[in-house]
Amino acid sequence: MATDPRIPVRNEIDKVLDKFSTYETTTLSSLDNVEAKLKELLELVENAMPMDDDSSNLDEALDSEESEAPLLSSEQVSNIMATLAEVKSVSSSVSAKHRELHSFVSKIGKCIDKNFETSYDFMTHQTAFLRDETRPRLYEIICNHLCREGLQSTADQLMEDSNMNINSEFMTKFRDVNAIVVALRNGDLQPAMKWALEHSEKLKEKTSSLEFKLHRLAFISLVAGGAQNVTAAIEYARDHFTPFIPNHQSAIQHVMGSLVFMRTGLQGTPYSGLLQTSQWDDLIRTFTKDACTIMGLSMQCPLAVCISAGCTALPVLLNINQALTGSQVHNMWSAKEELPIEIALGKNNYYHSIFSCPIMRQQSTESNPPMRLICGHVISKDALTKLTNANKVKCPYCPVEQTPQEPQQIIF
Repeated sequence: MATDPRIPVRNEIDKVLDKFSTYETTTLSSLDNVEAKLKELLELVENAMPMDDDSSNLDEALDSEESEAPLLSSEQVSNIMATLAEVKSVSSSVSAKHRELHSFVSKIGKCIDKNFETSYDFMTHQTAFLRDETRPRLYEIICNHLCREGLQSTADQLMEDSNMNINSEFMTKFRDVNAIVVALRNGDLQPAMKWALEHSEKLKEKTSSLEFKLHRLAFISLVAGGAQNVTAAIEYARDHFTPFIPNHQSAIQHVMGSLVFMRTGLQGTPYSGLLQTSQWDDLIRTFTKDACTIMGLSMQCPLAVCISAGCTALPVLLNINQALTGSQVHNMWSAKEELPIEIALGKNNYYHSIFSCPIMRQQSTESNPPMRLICGHVISKDALTKLTNANKVKCPYCPVEQTPQEPQQIIF
C-alpha cells in the first residue's frame, strides 16, 4: 500500500515547529541574561562617573570637558570586557541559529516537491477553453459562480474586461437573491417575506415550507422579545399560521407552547432550541434551494461541483498515471476524451437525471422513457418495442422473458 505523501511533509513541519520553539526559548533566555548584565554594567559606570550638579545623566557627564575620567578598578574593567565578549558571543549564536532555521524551512519545500506531483499536464486538455468558441463559455461559468457567491462587482469587472454580456435578467435575479440572503444573516425577514409573497403560487406547487419557516421565525422573534409581546405574538399566530395547519400542525403546536414561558424567557426551557442560530441557517438553505429551483438552476454551483469532483479524483488519477507511465498502454490516456477507470465521487455527486439506452444508443425523453424489465435490466421504451416479438420480450442481457406489459417505467 502506498504511503500517504502528507506524512513526510508533516514530519518536516513538526521538526521546524520544534526548532522554532527551542529557538524562541533559548534566545529569549540568552537575551534576558545579557540585558540584565548590561544594566549592571551601565549602573557600574554611572556610579564610577563623577558628575557636576548641572549634569543630570551619564551622557551629559561624558560630554562635559571638565568631567574627570571614570574611576574603575582593573577588576571592573575586566568584568566589562567579559560582558562585552558575552554580548558578542550571544549575538553570533542567535544569528547562527536563525540561519539554521532557514535550512529546516527549505527542507519542507524539497519534501513537498519529492512527495507530491508538481505537474498535471498529463490529464488536461490545454486547448479545451482556449479556443475562440469556448473561451466566452468559460468566462460565463466564472461570472455565474461569482454572482452566486455574491461577488457582483468582481463579476461586473470580469465582464467588462472580457467584453462579454451575460443575460441581465439572470444577473438581476442573483443580485436580489444575494441581497435577501445577506438580510437573513442580519436577522431581517422582510425582504424574504416579500419575495415569498411574489412567488407564493410557485412555492405552493413545489410544496415548499419556506413561507411557514419565515412566519415561524417572525413569531419566535416576538416571543423572544418578552412578556410585552404576548398580545402581538398571539395575533401574529392567528393571522399567519392558519393556512399552514394542514401540513405543519405539529410544528405549530410546538412553537405555540413557547407562549407559556414568555414572561420568564425561553432559556433553560424545552423551547430553548427555537432561539438557536441553526433556525436561521436552515431558513437560508431553504430559501436558497427554492430560489434556485424557481430560477431553473441547481442549488450547487456547477463550477464548485466540478472543482470538488476534480479534487476527489486527482489522487486516483495520479496513481493511474504512474501505473501507465512506461507501459505499452500509456497512450490510452489521451486517446479518448474519457477517464480510463470509474472513480467514485461520493453520494453527493451522484446525478441520474439522464438515461442513455444501451440498445438504441440514445438518451431517454418524455416520449421515450427508461423501462425496467422484471430481471432488473433497464432499456428505453423504443428498445422495448423493437424487442417485442409475438407478445414476448426477451431481455438482451439475460434469458429472462416477459410480456410487454410487465416492464415498469422508471422516473429519476
